[in-house]
Amino acid sequence: MTKFIAAIAAVALVAYIAIHSRAEADAPIHSDGYSYYVYLPATLIYGDASLEALAKEWHGGTYPDFTGIRRWPSTGRWMNLHPIGVAILMTPFFLAADLLSAWSNLPRDGFSLYYQHAAGLAGMAYFVAGLALLYSILIRHFTAAVVLATLVCITFGTNLFHYAVFDGTFSHSFSFFLVCAWLILVERWWEEPTRARSVMLGLVAALIVLTRHTNAIVLPLLPLYGVARARDLRPRVAALWQRRRSLLATALVGVAVVLPQLALYKWVTGSWIANSYGVFDVAFAWGSPRLAAVLFSTQKGLFFWSPLLLLAVFGAIISLFSPRAPSNGTDWTRGLVLATAVAFAAQTYLAASWWDWQFGDTYGHRAFTDGLGLAAPFLALTFEWAATRPLGRRLVPIIATAAVLLSIVQMTQYWIGILPRTNTTWEQYRTLFLRLR
Repeated sequence: MTKFIAAIAAVALVAYIAIHSRAEADAPIHSDGYSYYVYLPATLIYGDASLEALAKEWHGGTYPDFTGIRRWPSTGRWMNLHPIGVAILMTPFFLAADLLSAWSNLPRDGFSLYYQHAAGLAGMAYFVAGLALLYSILIRHFTAAVVLATLVCITFGTNLFHYAVFDGTFSHSFSFFLVCAWLILVERWWEEPTRARSVMLGLVAALIVLTRHTNAIVLPLLPLYGVARARDLRPRVAALWQRRRSLLATALVGVAVVLPQLALYKWVTGSWIANSYGVFDVAFAWGSPRLAAVLFSTQKGLFFWSPLLLLAVFGAIISLFSPRAPSNGTDWTRGLVLATAVAFAAQTYLAASWWDWQFGDTYGHRAFTDGLGLAAPFLALTFEWAATRPLGRRLVPIIATAAVLLSIVQMTQYWIGILPRTNTTWEQYRTLFLRLR
Protein backbone atom coordinates (compact mmCIF):
# COMPACT_ATOMS: atom_id res chain seq x y z
CA MET A 1 0.00 0.00 0.00
CA THR A 2 3.00 2.29 0.47
CA LYS A 3 3.63 1.92 -3.26
CA PHE A 4 0.04 2.94 -3.97
CA ILE A 5 0.29 6.08 -1.83
CA ALA A 6 3.60 6.93 -3.53
CA ALA A 7 2.01 6.35 -6.94
CA ILE A 8 -0.91 8.65 -6.09
CA ALA A 9 1.56 11.30 -4.93
CA ALA A 10 3.45 10.99 -8.22
CA VAL A 11 0.24 11.24 -10.29
CA ALA A 12 -0.83 14.26 -8.27
CA LEU A 13 2.53 15.95 -8.81
CA VAL A 14 2.38 15.32 -12.56
CA ALA A 15 -1.17 16.70 -12.70
CA TYR A 16 -0.12 19.75 -10.64
CA ILE A 17 2.78 20.50 -13.01
CA ALA A 18 0.57 20.04 -16.07
CA ILE A 19 -2.09 22.37 -14.68
CA HIS A 20 0.24 25.14 -13.55
CA SER A 21 2.51 25.04 -16.58
CA ARG A 22 -0.35 26.19 -18.83
CA ALA A 23 -0.06 29.86 -19.78
CA GLU A 24 -3.68 30.58 -18.88
CA ALA A 25 -3.55 28.85 -15.49
CA ASP A 26 -4.34 30.78 -12.34
CA ALA A 27 -1.54 31.16 -9.81
CA PRO A 28 -1.83 28.50 -7.08
CA ILE A 29 -2.81 31.19 -4.55
CA HIS A 30 -6.09 32.41 -5.99
CA SER A 31 -9.72 33.04 -5.08
CA ASP A 32 -10.54 31.59 -1.63
CA GLY A 33 -7.00 30.28 -1.42
CA TYR A 34 -5.74 33.85 -1.09
CA SER A 35 -7.71 34.62 2.04
CA TYR A 36 -6.84 31.28 3.66
CA TYR A 37 -3.16 31.91 2.98
CA VAL A 38 -2.81 35.67 3.54
CA TYR A 39 -2.29 35.39 7.31
CA LEU A 40 1.18 33.93 6.70
CA PRO A 41 2.83 36.72 4.69
CA ALA A 42 0.95 39.36 6.68
CA THR A 43 2.34 38.06 9.98
CA LEU A 44 5.71 36.52 9.11
CA ILE A 45 6.91 38.93 6.41
CA TYR A 46 5.07 42.20 6.96
CA GLY A 47 4.92 41.78 10.74
CA ASP A 48 1.30 42.86 10.95
CA ALA A 49 -1.40 40.33 11.82
CA SER A 50 -4.04 43.05 11.31
CA LEU A 51 -3.55 42.66 7.51
CA GLU A 52 -3.15 46.43 7.20
CA ALA A 53 0.48 46.51 6.05
CA LEU A 54 -0.07 43.88 3.37
CA ALA A 55 -3.13 45.75 2.08
CA LYS A 56 -1.04 48.90 1.64
CA GLU A 57 1.89 47.09 0.07
CA TRP A 58 -0.09 45.07 -2.47
CA HIS A 59 -3.50 46.66 -2.96
CA GLY A 60 -3.15 50.37 -2.32
CA GLY A 61 -4.79 50.03 1.08
CA THR A 62 -7.97 48.17 0.10
CA TYR A 63 -8.30 44.46 -0.60
CA PRO A 64 -10.08 43.56 -3.87
CA ASP A 65 -13.48 41.91 -3.60
CA PHE A 66 -12.27 38.43 -4.59
CA THR A 67 -10.23 38.20 -1.38
CA GLY A 68 -13.26 38.26 0.91
CA ILE A 69 -11.47 40.68 3.23
CA ARG A 70 -13.39 43.80 4.26
CA ARG A 71 -13.34 46.33 7.06
CA TRP A 72 -15.58 45.67 10.04
CA PRO A 73 -18.04 48.59 10.22
CA SER A 74 -17.74 49.43 13.93
CA THR A 75 -13.94 49.22 14.19
CA GLY A 76 -12.61 49.76 10.67
CA ARG A 77 -10.35 46.73 11.07
CA TRP A 78 -9.92 44.05 8.45
CA MET A 79 -12.17 40.99 8.77
CA ASN A 80 -11.13 37.95 6.75
CA LEU A 81 -13.97 35.66 5.66
CA HIS A 82 -11.78 32.65 6.30
CA PRO A 83 -10.21 31.52 9.58
CA ILE A 84 -6.57 30.77 10.36
CA GLY A 85 -6.52 26.95 10.22
CA VAL A 86 -5.21 26.50 6.68
CA ALA A 87 -2.46 29.06 7.34
CA ILE A 88 -1.40 27.12 10.46
CA LEU A 89 -1.18 23.88 8.48
CA MET A 90 0.68 25.61 5.64
CA THR A 91 3.31 27.15 7.93
CA PRO A 92 6.12 24.60 7.37
CA PHE A 93 5.71 24.95 3.60
CA PHE A 94 5.70 28.74 3.87
CA LEU A 95 8.90 28.75 5.94
CA ALA A 96 10.61 26.49 3.38
CA ALA A 97 9.53 28.85 0.59
CA ASP A 98 10.84 31.83 2.51
CA LEU A 99 14.26 30.20 2.93
CA LEU A 100 14.37 29.25 -0.75
CA SER A 101 13.41 32.78 -1.77
CA ALA A 102 16.18 34.27 0.37
CA TRP A 103 18.71 31.74 -0.95
CA SER A 104 17.79 32.36 -4.61
CA ASN A 105 17.40 36.14 -4.35
CA LEU A 106 13.76 36.01 -5.39
CA PRO A 107 11.48 38.58 -3.73
CA ARG A 108 10.66 37.71 -0.12
CA ASP A 109 7.18 39.15 -0.55
CA GLY A 110 4.98 36.13 0.21
CA PHE A 111 3.71 35.75 -3.35
CA SER A 112 6.70 35.08 -5.60
CA LEU A 113 7.47 31.71 -7.20
CA TYR A 114 8.40 29.58 -4.20
CA TYR A 115 5.57 30.91 -2.03
CA GLN A 116 3.00 30.19 -4.74
CA HIS A 117 4.04 26.59 -5.24
CA ALA A 118 4.74 25.88 -1.60
CA ALA A 119 1.13 26.82 -0.87
CA GLY A 120 -0.17 24.74 -3.77
CA LEU A 121 1.95 21.72 -2.88
CA ALA A 122 0.86 21.98 0.76
CA GLY A 123 -2.69 21.10 -0.26
CA MET A 124 -1.40 18.17 -2.28
CA ALA A 125 0.73 16.94 0.63
CA TYR A 126 -2.19 16.99 3.06
CA PHE A 127 -4.32 15.13 0.52
CA VAL A 128 -1.69 12.37 0.29
CA ALA A 129 -1.34 12.29 4.07
CA GLY A 130 -5.12 12.02 4.36
CA LEU A 131 -5.13 9.01 2.02
CA ALA A 132 -2.42 7.37 4.13
CA LEU A 133 -4.51 7.90 7.26
CA LEU A 134 -7.59 6.57 5.50
CA TYR A 135 -5.69 3.46 4.54
CA SER A 136 -4.61 2.91 8.14
CA ILE A 137 -8.24 3.17 9.24
CA LEU A 138 -9.76 0.92 6.61
CA ILE A 139 -7.14 -1.84 6.67
CA ARG A 140 -8.15 -2.64 10.25
CA HIS A 141 -11.61 -3.69 9.03
CA PHE A 142 -11.34 -4.69 5.35
CA THR A 143 -9.06 -6.69 3.06
CA ALA A 144 -6.21 -5.00 1.20
CA ALA A 145 -8.05 -5.41 -2.12
CA VAL A 146 -11.17 -3.68 -0.79
CA VAL A 147 -9.11 -0.87 0.71
CA LEU A 148 -7.21 -0.34 -2.54
CA ALA A 149 -10.44 -0.15 -4.56
CA THR A 150 -11.91 2.27 -2.02
CA LEU A 151 -8.93 4.64 -2.09
CA VAL A 152 -8.82 4.69 -5.90
CA CYS A 153 -12.53 5.45 -6.08
CA ILE A 154 -12.53 8.14 -3.38
CA THR A 155 -9.56 9.80 -5.05
CA PHE A 156 -10.73 9.80 -8.66
CA GLY A 157 -14.48 9.17 -8.45
CA THR A 158 -15.12 12.39 -6.52
CA ASN A 159 -13.74 15.94 -6.63
CA LEU A 160 -11.07 15.17 -4.00
CA PHE A 161 -8.22 14.96 -6.53
CA HIS A 162 -9.32 18.28 -8.01
CA TYR A 163 -8.93 19.99 -4.64
CA ALA A 164 -5.53 18.38 -4.20
CA VAL A 165 -3.99 19.67 -7.43
CA PHE A 166 -6.14 22.36 -9.06
CA ASP A 167 -7.48 24.29 -6.07
CA GLY A 168 -4.95 23.05 -3.56
CA THR A 169 -4.85 26.31 -1.60
CA PHE A 170 -8.54 26.03 -0.75
CA SER A 171 -9.39 24.44 2.59
CA HIS A 172 -10.74 21.12 1.34
CA SER A 173 -7.68 18.88 1.10
CA PHE A 174 -6.56 20.16 4.52
CA SER A 175 -9.98 19.40 5.98
CA PHE A 176 -10.02 15.96 4.34
CA PHE A 177 -6.77 15.17 6.16
CA LEU A 178 -8.13 16.45 9.47
CA VAL A 179 -11.41 14.53 9.23
CA CYS A 180 -9.49 11.32 8.49
CA ALA A 181 -7.25 12.05 11.48
CA TRP A 182 -10.34 12.67 13.61
CA LEU A 183 -11.87 9.34 12.59
CA ILE A 184 -8.79 7.32 13.46
CA LEU A 185 -8.18 9.18 16.73
CA VAL A 186 -11.79 8.69 17.84
CA GLU A 187 -11.53 4.97 17.13
CA ARG A 188 -8.25 4.66 19.05
CA TRP A 189 -9.53 6.82 21.94
CA TRP A 190 -12.54 4.55 22.44
CA GLU A 191 -10.16 1.60 22.52
CA GLU A 192 -8.02 3.28 25.20
CA PRO A 193 -8.32 6.94 26.26
CA THR A 194 -4.65 7.65 26.91
CA ARG A 195 -3.51 11.14 27.79
CA ALA A 196 -1.70 11.50 24.47
CA ARG A 197 -4.81 10.50 22.51
CA SER A 198 -6.98 12.91 24.51
CA VAL A 199 -4.56 15.75 23.79
CA MET A 200 -4.43 14.87 20.10
CA LEU A 201 -8.22 14.75 19.95
CA GLY A 202 -8.36 18.30 21.29
CA LEU A 203 -5.71 19.48 18.84
CA VAL A 204 -7.35 17.92 15.80
CA ALA A 205 -10.84 19.05 16.82
CA ALA A 206 -9.57 22.61 17.15
CA LEU A 207 -7.83 22.49 13.77
CA ILE A 208 -11.01 21.15 12.15
CA VAL A 209 -12.93 24.16 13.46
CA LEU A 210 -10.13 26.61 12.63
CA THR A 211 -9.83 25.33 9.08
CA ARG A 212 -13.53 25.58 8.32
CA HIS A 213 -15.86 26.58 11.16
CA THR A 214 -18.87 24.65 9.85
CA ASN A 215 -16.87 21.42 9.94
CA ALA A 216 -17.65 21.32 13.64
CA ILE A 217 -20.51 19.11 12.43
CA VAL A 218 -18.11 16.14 12.37
CA LEU A 219 -17.18 16.50 16.05
CA PRO A 220 -20.26 14.54 17.30
CA LEU A 221 -18.47 11.49 15.93
CA LEU A 222 -16.67 11.36 19.29
CA PRO A 223 -19.75 10.76 21.48
CA LEU A 224 -21.70 8.88 18.79
CA TYR A 225 -18.96 6.51 17.63
CA GLY A 226 -20.28 2.95 17.88
CA VAL A 227 -23.84 4.03 18.67
CA ALA A 228 -26.02 2.00 16.34
CA ARG A 229 -29.32 1.65 18.22
CA ALA A 230 -31.40 3.65 20.68
CA ARG A 231 -30.47 1.25 23.46
CA ASP A 232 -26.80 2.16 22.96
CA LEU A 233 -27.37 5.75 24.10
CA ARG A 234 -27.65 5.21 27.86
CA PRO A 235 -24.47 3.12 28.17
CA ARG A 236 -22.71 5.65 25.93
CA VAL A 237 -23.61 8.50 28.29
CA ALA A 238 -22.30 6.43 31.19
CA ALA A 239 -19.07 5.69 29.31
CA LEU A 240 -18.56 9.37 28.53
CA TRP A 241 -19.04 10.22 32.20
CA GLN A 242 -16.45 7.63 33.19
CA ARG A 243 -14.01 9.28 30.79
CA ARG A 244 -14.83 12.81 31.90
CA ARG A 245 -11.24 13.60 32.88
CA SER A 246 -10.00 12.61 29.43
CA LEU A 247 -12.77 14.66 27.84
CA LEU A 248 -11.85 17.64 29.99
CA ALA A 249 -8.25 17.40 28.78
CA THR A 250 -9.51 17.25 25.19
CA ALA A 251 -11.73 20.28 25.73
CA LEU A 252 -8.97 22.33 27.39
CA VAL A 253 -6.53 21.64 24.56
CA GLY A 254 -9.21 22.45 21.98
CA VAL A 255 -10.07 25.77 23.61
CA ALA A 256 -6.40 26.71 23.93
CA VAL A 257 -5.77 26.07 20.23
CA VAL A 258 -8.90 27.95 19.12
CA LEU A 259 -8.17 30.91 21.40
CA PRO A 260 -5.99 32.87 18.90
CA GLN A 261 -8.88 32.91 16.42
CA LEU A 262 -11.29 34.07 19.10
CA ALA A 263 -8.84 36.77 20.18
CA LEU A 264 -8.58 37.94 16.56
CA TYR A 265 -12.37 38.17 16.33
CA LYS A 266 -12.43 40.08 19.61
CA TRP A 267 -9.85 42.57 18.31
CA VAL A 268 -11.57 43.04 14.94
CA THR A 269 -15.20 43.17 16.05
CA GLY A 270 -15.26 43.66 19.81
CA SER A 271 -16.86 40.22 20.29
CA TRP A 272 -15.23 36.87 20.99
CA ILE A 273 -17.68 35.12 18.65
CA ALA A 274 -18.27 36.80 15.29
CA ASN A 275 -19.84 36.03 11.94
CA SER A 276 -17.12 36.82 9.42
CA TYR A 277 -19.80 37.12 6.72
CA GLY A 278 -21.41 39.96 8.66
CA VAL A 279 -19.80 42.55 6.37
CA PHE A 280 -21.33 40.97 3.27
CA ASP A 281 -24.89 41.22 2.05
CA VAL A 282 -25.44 37.45 2.14
CA ALA A 283 -27.81 35.25 4.08
CA PHE A 284 -29.15 31.76 4.72
CA ALA A 285 -32.62 30.85 3.47
CA TRP A 286 -33.35 28.50 6.35
CA GLY A 287 -37.00 28.09 5.41
CA SER A 288 -36.46 27.22 1.74
CA PRO A 289 -33.28 25.15 1.33
CA ARG A 290 -32.41 23.90 -2.16
CA LEU A 291 -32.02 20.31 -0.99
CA ALA A 292 -32.76 18.52 -4.26
CA ALA A 293 -30.57 20.91 -6.25
CA VAL A 294 -27.59 20.51 -3.90
CA LEU A 295 -27.81 16.72 -4.13
CA PHE A 296 -28.97 15.98 -7.68
CA SER A 297 -28.91 18.97 -10.05
CA THR A 298 -26.52 19.72 -12.90
CA GLN A 299 -25.60 22.81 -10.90
CA LYS A 300 -23.05 21.12 -8.63
CA GLY A 301 -25.40 18.39 -7.39
CA LEU A 302 -23.36 16.04 -5.20
CA PHE A 303 -24.63 12.76 -6.65
CA PHE A 304 -24.91 14.12 -10.18
CA TRP A 305 -21.22 15.00 -10.34
CA SER A 306 -20.01 12.18 -8.08
CA PRO A 307 -22.44 9.29 -8.71
CA LEU A 308 -19.88 6.95 -7.17
CA LEU A 309 -21.04 8.19 -3.77
CA LEU A 310 -24.36 6.43 -4.30
CA LEU A 311 -22.39 3.24 -3.66
CA ALA A 312 -21.44 4.68 -0.26
CA VAL A 313 -25.12 5.33 0.44
CA PHE A 314 -25.79 1.71 -0.48
CA GLY A 315 -23.05 0.67 1.94
CA ALA A 316 -24.73 2.61 4.74
CA ILE A 317 -27.98 0.79 3.99
CA ILE A 318 -26.17 -2.56 4.04
CA SER A 319 -24.59 -1.80 7.39
CA LEU A 320 -28.00 -1.10 8.91
CA PHE A 321 -30.13 -3.78 7.30
CA SER A 322 -27.84 -6.63 6.26
CA PRO A 323 -29.74 -9.84 7.12
CA ARG A 324 -26.55 -11.85 7.52
CA ALA A 325 -24.31 -12.02 10.56
CA PRO A 326 -22.19 -8.90 10.41
CA SER A 327 -18.66 -9.07 9.10
CA ASN A 328 -15.95 -7.04 10.79
CA GLY A 329 -16.57 -4.27 8.25
CA THR A 330 -20.35 -4.37 8.67
CA ASP A 331 -20.15 -4.30 12.44
CA TRP A 332 -17.76 -1.34 12.39
CA THR A 333 -19.61 0.74 9.82
CA ARG A 334 -22.91 0.13 11.63
CA GLY A 335 -21.47 2.14 14.50
CA LEU A 336 -20.59 5.00 12.13
CA VAL A 337 -23.97 5.41 10.46
CA LEU A 338 -25.60 7.70 13.02
CA ALA A 339 -22.67 10.12 13.34
CA THR A 340 -22.13 10.21 9.57
CA ALA A 341 -25.83 10.73 8.90
CA VAL A 342 -25.91 13.63 11.37
CA ALA A 343 -22.90 15.28 9.71
CA PHE A 344 -24.23 14.68 6.19
CA ALA A 345 -27.70 15.99 7.02
CA ALA A 346 -26.28 19.08 8.70
CA GLN A 347 -23.92 19.77 5.79
CA THR A 348 -26.68 19.30 3.22
CA TYR A 349 -29.01 21.66 5.05
CA LEU A 350 -26.30 24.28 5.52
CA ALA A 351 -25.23 24.17 1.89
CA ALA A 352 -28.80 24.12 0.57
CA SER A 353 -29.75 27.11 2.72
CA TRP A 354 -26.78 29.24 1.72
CA TRP A 355 -27.47 32.04 -0.74
CA ASP A 356 -24.82 30.63 -3.11
CA TRP A 357 -25.78 27.00 -2.69
CA GLN A 358 -23.47 26.02 -5.58
CA PHE A 359 -20.47 27.39 -3.63
CA GLY A 360 -19.12 29.42 -6.52
CA ASP A 361 -16.78 28.18 -9.24
CA THR A 362 -16.16 24.55 -8.38
CA TYR A 363 -15.87 21.09 -9.83
CA GLY A 364 -18.66 19.17 -8.18
CA HIS A 365 -19.99 20.33 -4.84
CA ARG A 366 -17.08 21.24 -2.61
CA ALA A 367 -19.22 21.53 0.52
CA PHE A 368 -18.97 17.74 0.87
CA THR A 369 -15.32 17.19 -0.08
CA ASP A 370 -14.03 17.61 3.46
CA GLY A 371 -16.08 14.68 4.76
CA LEU A 372 -15.20 12.11 2.10
CA GLY A 373 -13.18 10.23 4.69
CA LEU A 374 -16.47 9.46 6.46
CA ALA A 375 -18.00 8.16 3.22
CA ALA A 376 -15.06 5.82 2.51
CA PRO A 377 -15.96 3.10 5.08
CA PHE A 378 -19.41 2.70 3.52
CA LEU A 379 -17.95 2.52 0.04
CA ALA A 380 -15.56 -0.17 1.28
CA LEU A 381 -18.48 -2.09 2.76
CA THR A 382 -20.24 -2.07 -0.62
CA PHE A 383 -17.14 -3.56 -2.23
CA GLU A 384 -16.89 -6.18 0.51
CA TRP A 385 -20.57 -7.04 0.09
CA ALA A 386 -20.24 -7.28 -3.70
CA ALA A 387 -17.26 -9.63 -3.47
CA THR A 388 -19.43 -12.32 -1.82
CA ARG A 389 -22.26 -12.23 -4.36
CA PRO A 390 -22.10 -13.30 -8.02
CA LEU A 391 -24.22 -10.42 -9.28
CA GLY A 392 -22.37 -7.95 -7.08
CA ARG A 393 -18.98 -9.15 -8.37
CA ARG A 394 -20.09 -8.36 -11.91
CA LEU A 395 -22.19 -5.25 -11.41
CA VAL A 396 -20.47 -3.17 -8.72
CA PRO A 397 -17.02 -3.07 -10.40
CA ILE A 398 -18.66 -1.94 -13.65
CA ILE A 399 -20.59 0.83 -11.87
CA ALA A 400 -17.55 1.96 -9.90
CA THR A 401 -15.25 1.94 -12.92
CA ALA A 402 -17.74 3.88 -15.03
CA ALA A 403 -18.22 6.44 -12.25
CA VAL A 404 -14.46 6.92 -11.81
CA LEU A 405 -13.81 7.30 -15.55
CA LEU A 406 -16.70 9.74 -15.88
CA SER A 407 -15.36 11.80 -13.00
CA ILE A 408 -11.84 11.89 -14.48
CA VAL A 409 -13.13 13.06 -17.86
CA GLN A 410 -15.40 15.70 -16.36
CA MET A 411 -12.66 16.93 -14.05
CA THR A 412 -10.38 17.29 -17.08
CA GLN A 413 -13.13 19.15 -18.93
CA TYR A 414 -13.36 21.58 -16.03
CA TRP A 415 -9.59 22.07 -15.94
CA ILE A 416 -9.31 22.94 -19.62
CA GLY A 417 -12.33 25.21 -19.63
CA ILE A 418 -14.88 23.10 -21.50
CA LEU A 419 -17.34 22.74 -18.64
CA PRO A 420 -18.83 25.92 -17.20
CA ARG A 421 -17.40 26.98 -13.85
CA THR A 422 -20.92 27.37 -12.41
CA ASN A 423 -24.63 27.37 -13.33
CA THR A 424 -24.32 24.36 -15.64
CA THR A 425 -27.64 23.63 -17.36
CA TRP A 426 -28.81 20.23 -18.55
CA GLU A 427 -28.56 21.42 -22.14
CA GLN A 428 -24.95 22.51 -21.64
CA TYR A 429 -24.10 19.25 -19.90
CA ARG A 430 -25.69 17.14 -22.63
CA THR A 431 -23.98 19.12 -25.39
CA LEU A 432 -20.55 18.96 -23.77
CA PHE A 433 -20.81 15.38 -22.48
CA LEU A 434 -17.36 13.69 -22.72
CA ARG A 435 -16.02 16.32 -25.12
CA LEU A 436 -12.35 17.18 -24.59
CA ARG A 437 -12.03 19.87 -27.24
